[in-house]
Amino acid sequence: MNRTIIGALVGATVLAGGCGPATRQAEELAAKPPSAIPKPNIIQTETPGGTPPGSPTGSPPGSPGQAGATQLRQAAQAALSAVPNSKIILIKSEAEGRRWEVRVVGEDGTEHQMDVESGKVVRGPSTEESDEAEKAKHRELVKAAKLDYSQAADKILAAVPGGRITELNLDNEQGKTVWEADVLTANGAKQEVAVDAVTGEVTRSSATTMSPPASPGTTESPGSTGSPGATESPSPT
Repeated sequence: MNRTIIGALVGATVLAGGCGPATRQAEELAAKPPSAIPKPNIIQTETPGGTPPGSPTGSPPGSPGQAGATQLRQAAQAALSAVPNSKIILIKSEAEGRRWEVRVVGEDGTEHQMDVESGKVVRGPSTEESDEAEKAKHRELVKAAKLDYSQAADKILAAVPGGRITELNLDNEQGKTVWEADVLTANGAKQEVAVDAVTGEVTRSSATTMSPPASPGTTESPGSTGSPGATESPSPT
């Protein structure tokens, strides 16, 4: 069978190159033992049941927290572009994360509100009516914050791995300027996190829990015996 293969190679060589040097090369090839003939280099593109070469293996898909952080930043950037030289003071997820309510403060302290969806402003920006005292308060708030919304989001997600921020707002808490956030954890629980807007320190992180309501009819009066509401039949005489 090896000789048949060699013969076919010889024939192909002769047809491709004609007579002369090609013929001599074919004769030399036929004279070599089968083990000395170099094998063609076969490149395997995909192993059965495997992945193509160069493809990442073992890479986990993006977590909901990462996707939520990306959407938050897209919404914030759209709002900041709509009101140049402004600062984010609130960003809140609505419509199950499809839309974001965003509030920004301009250089003069005026507050602007808008809705952002898919990275685009779909409503607003509208200017909030405020007096000079409120504008001054806004200016002081954004000036005191050394961390912007994006840096605060990084701190919060580091404190709650895999969490998704549903609301983030700049506020005062016990005399400190803080970023407060509502976070939906990976297991579906809600958690509140506060980050010092000056130092970046997490000052508060607490899970929001609700006690289950008591079942009706389970309350028993102290010192009573038997089922509540039970009556005793009079003894026959």
